[in-house]
Amino acid sequence: MTQSAQPKSAAVEEALRTALAQGALPGEREGFDDRAIAGAAAFLSATAATRMPGTPAIAIDTTGGESGPDNSDTVPAPRTMRIAIANDDMPFLVDSIANSLAQANLVIHRLLHPVLSVSRDTDGTLKAILPPDAPGARRESMIYIEADRADAKVRRALEQELGRVLAHVRAAVADWPAMQQALRHDADTIQEEEGAALLRWFLSRNLTQTGYERRTRSGKASGQLGICALSGEQLLAPATIEAAFAWFEEGGRTPLIIKSNRSSRVHRNVLIDVIIVPVREGREIVALSIHAGMWTSAGLSATPEKVPMLRSALTALMEKFGFDPGGHAGKALSHALTTLPHDILIGFDRETLERLALTFMSLSDRPRPKLALATSALARHLYAFVWLPRDDLSTARRIAVQDMLANASNAAVLSWSIALEEGGLALLRITLDLRDGGMAPDADALDRELQRMVRGWLPAVEASLAETGEASRAAALAQRYANAFPMNYRNGAGPIEAAIDIGQLHRLSDETARSVRLYRNEDDATARLRLKLYSNEPIALSEAVPAFENFGFRAIEEMSTPVDRGALGYIQRFVLELPGSDANSVLGRADVVQTAIATVLQGTAENDRFNELVVTAGLDPQAVILFRALYRYLRQTGMAYGMATVAETLRREADIARALVRLFFALHDPAQRSDGEALAAAAQADIDAALEKVSAIDEDRILRLFRAVIVATLRTNFFAPAAKEALAFKLDSAKVPGLPAPLPWREVWVYSPRVEGIHLRAGPVARGGLRWSDRRDDFRTEILGLMKAQRVKNAVIVPTGAKGGFYPKHLPNPATDRDAWLSEGTESYRIFIRTLLSITDNLVSGKVKHPSGVVIRDGDDPYFVVAADKGTATFSDVANSIAQDRKFWLGDAFASGGSNGYDHKAMGITARGAWLSVQRHFAEMGTDVQSEPVHVIGCGDMSGDVFGNGMLLSKAIKLVAAFDHRHIFLDPNPDPAKSWDERARLFALPRSSWDDYDKALISAGGGVFPRSMKSIPLTPEVQAVLGVTDSEMEPTALISAILRSPADLLWFGGIGTYVKAAAQSHSDVGDPANDRLRVNAEELKVKAIGEGANLGITQAGRIAFALAGGRINTDFIDNSAGVDCSDNEVNIKIALNKEMIEGRLTLDDRNALLVRMTDDVAALVLEDNRLQALGLSIAERGGATNLASYVRLIETFEGSKQLDRAVEGLASNEQLLRRAQDGKGLTRPELAVLLSTAKLALQDAIEHGSLGEDPGMGGELAAAFPKEMQAAEADAIADHQLRREIVATKLANRIVNRLGLIHPFELAEEEGCSLADLTSAFVIAERLFGVRQLWDDIDAATMAEDARLALFGHIASGMRAQISDILRSLPTGTLPQAGVDALAPGVTVLAAQVDSLLTHEAIRRSGLVADTLTTLGAPEALVARAAMLFKLDGAVGLAQLAARLKVGEVAITQAFTHLGEAVGIDWVQSAAARMEPSDPWERLLISGVARDMQQVRLDFLAQSGGKDVVAFVDSWLERQAPRIAQFKALVKRAKSVAVPNVAMLAEIAGQARGLLGR
Repeated sequence: MTQSAQPKSAAVEEALRTALAQGALPGEREGFDDRAIAGAAAFLSATAATRMPGTPAIAIDTTGGESGPDNSDTVPAPRTMRIAIANDDMPFLVDSIANSLAQANLVIHRLLHPVLSVSRDTDGTLKAILPPDAPGARRESMIYIEADRADAKVRRALEQELGRVLAHVRAAVADWPAMQQALRHDADTIQEEEGAALLRWFLSRNLTQTGYERRTRSGKASGQLGICALSGEQLLAPATIEAAFAWFEEGGRTPLIIKSNRSSRVHRNVLIDVIIVPVREGREIVALSIHAGMWTSAGLSATPEKVPMLRSALTALMEKFGFDPGGHAGKALSHALTTLPHDILIGFDRETLERLALTFMSLSDRPRPKLALATSALARHLYAFVWLPRDDLSTARRIAVQDMLANASNAAVLSWSIALEEGGLALLRITLDLRDGGMAPDADALDRELQRMVRGWLPAVEASLAETGEASRAAALAQRYANAFPMNYRNGAGPIEAAIDIGQLHRLSDETARSVRLYRNEDDATARLRLKLYSNEPIALSEAVPAFENFGFRAIEEMSTPVDRGALGYIQRFVLELPGSDANSVLGRADVVQTAIATVLQGTAENDRFNELVVTAGLDPQAVILFRALYRYLRQTGMAYGMATVAETLRREADIARALVRLFFALHDPAQRSDGEALAAAAQADIDAALEKVSAIDEDRILRLFRAVIVATLRTNFFAPAAKEALAFKLDSAKVPGLPAPLPWREVWVYSPRVEGIHLRAGPVARGGLRWSDRRDDFRTEILGLMKAQRVKNAVIVPTGAKGGFYPKHLPNPATDRDAWLSEGTESYRIFIRTLLSITDNLVSGKVKHPSGVVIRDGDDPYFVVAADKGTATFSDVANSIAQDRKFWLGDAFASGGSNGYDHKAMGITARGAWLSVQRHFAEMGTDVQSEPVHVIGCGDMSGDVFGNGMLLSKAIKLVAAFDHRHIFLDPNPDPAKSWDERARLFALPRSSWDDYDKALISAGGGVFPRSMKSIPLTPEVQAVLGVTDSEMEPTALISAILRSPADLLWFGGIGTYVKAAAQSHSDVGDPANDRLRVNAEELKVKAIGEGANLGITQAGRIAFALAGGRINTDFIDNSAGVDCSDNEVNIKIALNKEMIEGRLTLDDRNALLVRMTDDVAALVLEDNRLQALGLSIAERGGATNLASYVRLIETFEGSKQLDRAVEGLASNEQLLRRAQDGKGLTRPELAVLLSTAKLALQDAIEHGSLGEDPGMGGELAAAFPKEMQAAEADAIADHQLRREIVATKLANRIVNRLGLIHPFELAEEEGCSLADLTSAFVIAERLFGVRQLWDDIDAATMAEDARLALFGHIASGMRAQISDILRSLPTGTLPQAGVDALAPGVTVLAAQVDSLLTHEAIRRSGLVADTLTTLGAPEALVARAAMLFKLDGAVGLAQLAARLKVGEVAITQAFTHLGEAVGIDWVQSAAARMEPSDPWERLLISGVARDMQQVRLDFLAQSGGKDVVAFVDSWLERQAPRIAQFKALVKRAKSVAVPNVAMLAEIAGQARGLLGR
């Protein structure tokens, strides 16, 4: 230390501690805690304790200083030392001190520089640190530094140097005014205008002056100021002084500006600039006025126009060469003089300056290596300007250039600096000292040597490029690439190798492109080869090495070469080994293998074990992609074999693998279409023969699975241009063995390295959403379950169910970049859509057009629509734009709900449809939810579509509790009106949560609680409404309590599955996020559940809830309005798009029409929902009585593969039939499955019949569209592409909704007719008896729901009898219009006189029906109309017989009734009609008896031949009197039985048939 330790002042230390803490920049505080600050303050206090003015105090410490009494000093970090400096405050202290440490090669780790007001006594002792504004106080700089630790010798030298630096600074600062005055004086004495201007310009803060002196020719100095006043600080040698005198005497310009050989200790460590002005007495120069300093940064960066002497040089050069200052050359010249160092440039003569400027200008236009030399005034220094490519300027290169210059000039290097220029060049500026025998060398010779030094490599590379086939571009390529290779590459590779590598790099097409080259060196081992990987971005070893290993290689070593530091690409060289093989065999297929590896590394092919087949099995990369795509599909289907097993199988059985490829090509390559079948047969034969030799059962199964999928493929884009983006395989699912149920009708598998997806269809005309799946390995399982659900949900619309899902495989992390995540997901969706469309038929001018490049192995299949689903809610416009770009026939009907579609949330359509189910539930319980308060609990919030819309559908709702993923809402006793208003306000917000609910409107005890709370307090009011006693609950337990609470309605409007059956485990549910809060259905206390959202409760949970007395349908029943609305939109657009294509309708007019029809579309959709819920009630009404018939129906559907009991959650027959003992039938959730299945079965049958083409069905077709469209676009509707399907859908729904489930299918079985014929008979019956209007009137009438359902039930029974008669009366295949035309006249006649024609039994039967309905409260007018169906029982057969016999309907009826009464058959028929056996077989038998008793009479009367039928009957009665008496006795015995049984009536019917047959 410079000073010994001084006694410390606690106040001084505290002040210093505060100053250091407050003055430290944020970065300086790192590792500088309070203890360290205290130690630094103590060290600085000790150093500054005593210091006289004008003298610095300096201390250097490596031990941590001396500890004070409190031992507060701290030792600096290991290998560092502390420096403390106290000095009078002045400029340049910090940077000058920092420069001195840098010159000593010491790194500064921390530097703090508080400037303080201090008080010292006369002997320099520090007495106090004063406030900053203390008047008259001395200001001192206290500098604390932590730097690299140095040894004692270096520390001593550093301490001495710091003293000299501070002396220089003090001298320069103290004499600054005097030096300024001296320079100003000289400026006034100079005659040259530009020279004087330069000195004045220096005075304007463009020169930092550090010294001044006058010197005579003899060397005597006077007037010394600044550093010149310090002893031993001579600026110029005597020889230089003499040369300067000579300069001025010879007429040299004034001032003379040169560089001193000394470096400045003040401010910047650069050679001192010396400005010399002659001092004249008359004509004689008597002295030199010498100014020392350095250019300021402002001066160095000033434009030449502002720098005297430079500006005149610029003007002169502009004039000399005729440059336009605003033109390219003029700007280039100005830029040159701006960029070249002013402090050197200004000392050159005009010729030298011109040469340098022109050289710089040429380099700006054509960057290249260049050397230029310039000698300073007085020939003291040689300045070398060397321009080199930036990447070529290494330390070794700089030293080589310096050595070249030093040797050539015989001069020592004084200094050097580097500046980066434009155009990729760096300027190396070197100053050499010529004073001691140095000379200016030949610049041209040195420039040529530089070219050889830098470009010696380039000509050889250029020559090699010319030899490798790049002759025309060799020079350009060499110029661009050769010098970009680093030295280690040049040393290890020759120019020939460089030329090959340049060719590979130059062919890289974009930033992501990668190419590969395989080669071997002569001395490489047999199994070894080399690989070079070319890319524009470096490839991590963790990416490259696994790829090589998947090709069967083992990586031994790697070396990376960045070309132009990576700007021109990267070359990575690998040494690889192919264990157990000869690498030469790989080189024989190098092109194939190289391409395969490159595509993997580029990301256009996947990196997995299949790639080994390219090397070890000799397969083409395309074949490998095929097997990979098929394997990915098989894994999605549940195949157990992993990739390693499959790849090894294909490698081991390479011959079969190649045969499978041949089979695929034969079946699907358009180029082989002419002889494809023969080639396929040959490939099949080869496969069969080879499989016989495969002994391993697993390998046999794998190979057969691949063959099955290839054969099941109906279409693929493998050979079409679309395959470059992704592959599509359209499969006949039934031909793929082992697929899980239910089997789709068709499925399309989409594969690419970027995205995978599946699209499953239950039928040719199918619709469903496309889901962004998050299940990479089993999304087909997810989509299959959704397709099954969609199939039953779609029973209400034209298409059957479909579902698609895609999985993006390269998603960024949404937590770090959500925009990139969404962008990649959206593009994956686009790829999925484009790929699906690439194998889909189009309709052009009404004709099917197959996709190009695709072999069609199935029939026409143009119907393909999509919809939004999870993750794709906003993607409809994306899908439609793709469809429209491809001119797909559906246009923007391709994806419903786009910009020009129906907004489901705005319409509230899904919620409104589900609310109709809620209304029916409560109506059947005697509650009107629109006017009577209902307590509701719910899942969701008001920002959601289904929840938000749903909770606004009745102003009687009392929403007592709700929850979503963010909050729990509790309102124990809400005011219905006020709470409705508040919910409406929230719903109208752009976004909201329960936290936005006005808390002032919540009833006492309620509130909104975030689910992030650990525990939520429960008030007595909440406890009461939830039925709990806990005073607080954690959020998940509270949600469970809400679900179990005794409310009226549970409304599902959010995402998640919250209720299961007790028999189910949480894992069965498949929604782990809600496992903690899920409850069992058996625990629910609500009266009804409305499923506005999907999957709120499992199917097993629904059944359990319903068995316990709860009211529930299913999600696919309740919320089907959404899909129904979308289907209506699609069907409307299909019709209107045809009009647009043919020019009869503009897009704007169509869109306006869509908007106008919004309410009508909603009405159509909601009517479907209402009738479907009503249909369930009709089906449910049979209860335990119909249980056996439903079981029989389930068996029927199972037998026809239309239903899978296990998949649909239906119990076994034994379990179902056991319910009858408890008086229970099928639940509504179970009936919902049968309802949808029945509709689908009917729809399929109708579509395959001719009913849809019957002109008489035009009204049915038109009724499916809004009224405005019916009026304005009737022709478009009539020509609808889906006419057949629309008619089938509407009829199937109406039959099941109105007749129930049992009647249609039992009738078909009973009559042995097709479902299509049954449908025709249904339509005929509707029209003959006006039943459709009757149904509508019943719907509209006010009555008890029991009465309404009873009316519907009796009408269904009456319709069954009439349909049966129609089926028996008309030929098979009779269409509705023809049937009505044939029967209507006779039925009309009979209807007019029915009451006068009725028999006693008919009157009795219809009277019983009327009495029953009236008792229930049905309106009499409607009862009378319903009873008419029973009164007219038999009218169809009689009308048909009358027409056939050409006799009057009344006469034939009278004969019919006379015969029945005379024989007793009327009673038998009536008794059979009244019976309702529960056993389906008995039901069929008794129904047959009733119809037979009618039919035998008709057959009997037909024998009359149309003559007097009454006489014919009387004659027969007379002839058969004995036999009739015997039969009537039998009937009488039967009548005496209290309850006639089926067997009895069947026996009587048999005898009746025999009697009438005589």
